Amino acid sequence: MKRMFTLVFAWLLAIAVADIQQATAQLSRLTANGSKIVNASGQEIFLKGVGLGGWLLQEGYMLNPGGGGTQWSFKKRLYDQGVSEADVETFYQNWRDNFITKADIDYIASLGFNCVRLPMHYELFLTNAQRSVRNSVARNSGNYNNYVSSLTNWYNGNTLFTDANLEGFRIIDNILGWCAANNMYVILDLHAAPGAQGTDANISDALVGNDLWNKAIYRDITVRLWQKISARYINDDRVAFYDLINEPNNVPSNPPIHDLFERLINAVRAQGDNHLLMIEGNGWGNNYDYMEPWTFSHRTNLIYNAHRYWLTNSTTETDGNPNQINKIANMVNFRNAYNVPVWVGETGENNNDWLKGNIAALNSKGIGWCHWTYKRFDAGENAALMHINPPYLTDGSWTMSTVLNNIKFANCVRNNGTIAAVAPGKPSTTAPIGKTIWLQGNNGLFVSSENGTQAMNCNRATTQAWEQFYVGDAGNGKVTLMSMSKFVSSENGTQAMTCNRATAQGWEQFDWFDNGDGTISLRGYNGMFVSSENGEKPMNCNRAAIDGWEKFRFGTVSGARVVAASTTPANINANAVGLVYPNPVQRGSLYTIKVDKYNSNAPVHVTVMDLSGKAIAQYNNGNATVTIPAAKSTGIYLLKISNGANSYTKKLIVK
Repeated sequence: MKRMFTLVFAWLLAIAVADIQQATAQLSRLTANGSKIVNASGQEIFLKGVGLGGWLLQEGYMLNPGGGGTQWSFKKRLYDQGVSEADVETFYQNWRDNFITKADIDYIASLGFNCVRLPMHYELFLTNAQRSVRNSVARNSGNYNNYVSSLTNWYNGNTLFTDANLEGFRIIDNILGWCAANNMYVILDLHAAPGAQGTDANISDALVGNDLWNKAIYRDITVRLWQKISARYINDDRVAFYDLINEPNNVPSNPPIHDLFERLINAVRAQGDNHLLMIEGNGWGNNYDYMEPWTFSHRTNLIYNAHRYWLTNSTTETDGNPNQINKIANMVNFRNAYNVPVWVGETGENNNDWLKGNIAALNSKGIGWCHWTYKRFDAGENAALMHINPPYLTDGSWTMSTVLNNIKFANCVRNNGTIAAVAPGKPSTTAPIGKTIWLQGNNGLFVSSENGTQAMNCNRATTQAWEQFYVGDAGNGKVTLMSMSKFVSSENGTQAMTCNRATAQGWEQFDWFDNGDGTISLRGYNGMFVSSENGEKPMNCNRAAIDGWEKFRFGTVSGARVVAASTTPANINANAVGLVYPNPVQRGSLYTIKVDKYNSNAPVHVTVMDLSGKAIAQYNNGNATVTIPAAKSTGIYLLKISNGANSYTKKLIVK
């Protein structure tokens, strides 16, 4: 029986290892190539993620929007209400087990994010007994010096971070597995550093502010912690990079910050670990005076951070100090000047208009970002992706069991406005792989490869050979488009799109999005969307969001023939808003416009104009479907359509 158990266990272990290896195989080591983050194939990767704030470190406003405080102060409230230390620790263990689970990571992935940032508290790398000594300071601040003395003894006795089963490692291992299963990277972020990296007590659970810089033992401990983390994950490609110290703030000068980062970088590199390393400057991770790349001994695979809250979304406005990089233009200038990647490690906590504009601005400059935060407590919608209903832990110990229930994924409430403003979207898996299709733009005209002799356009009235595209499987959920034996290229958004590539590399791969309204969109290698440019100029792949010109209808070519353009196209919902069909239309024949009616009292108004803008005919209609006769003369006409709230223009070709 024992032998059978051993064999079964070995078999199950082999399956588990194989599953992990299979999931990990989808991800490759990220490195810096000049100012770009690239994978092992040299493909540029734009990291768009979510910070898991509040999970391993509670910040005051996340626990209660009406009040702040440190995590240790929340523990003290429970102690003062008669809750034992053992019960408090049990509560926090349950908190960690329920606040983020695989269901949460699966949901984040479903929204289109490709990474998460894991904000870690250094105390989770202490043993239970060591953490109890830290908790004693929460009970009585007079115990602080004893805690520092204990840390010194543990450090000198080499009893810090030596247990492979520490809570911090357990959590990292779990999150890496969950994320890899979704082809997502993880950023390991030391959010609460030993001794507190600033005077902002909430973000570091500070017992005494700025003691990381005041007491050498805390800096020694920080270096040793990263040595242990690096030793464990040195070969783990699921880790995007190490965020060495979150948000130094109100440090009197930058040289001490530089010197600790120099030690940390050297310690990691001494172990042969080439993971990307994030540098965070003073002023909540934004100021890099005396911290430019040339000031460090090891300058390869560094990435610079900015945190963007409550400031302009302008891409041209600059800060007077070029090393203060939370403004977008300063980030771009810093990236170009020093040829290093930049990444917005935190941004959010604002209204949805600002959030949407911020994401669009960052995308337009090719800057990756991480939304802060995933979920936090509130009675209604907030700037997190989800909110947790009250009661608040700060209301008293009686809330403990209810709080633990409310933080579970199934009981959290989606903040749909915030999600709509920031979520990158998830590519559909329903692309017509292996089929030959046509693409019809919002203007009713068809996309042409132009036989690869010039930039692509969306201005053809019919679908002939140049307007046919074979959809190929590029792997990892991406597709290729081929016409006349050549591949379509996004040109990485730097110039008009072409269809002249003999092979498919990164620029020739696209994410296929089903918009849910009978249209699809294509996202290029640069993270931007393909635009038809309404047929008015060559097509581009440089739009940060999906709007009308970034939507395409498609249909499959039937055998060796193309579905006739003069009928309602195959695979097109004839009830889709904005559809004009048939288009082209025979002169004098009827054609139909499908309009989104604003309300029953507002008639649909259609004005038919020639290209000079002269009105040829006008029609009013009380229905959402308008059928009217085409002009008796051939040519291109403009249809100005109003639904009582909005107006838009369509192009009609009369043959």
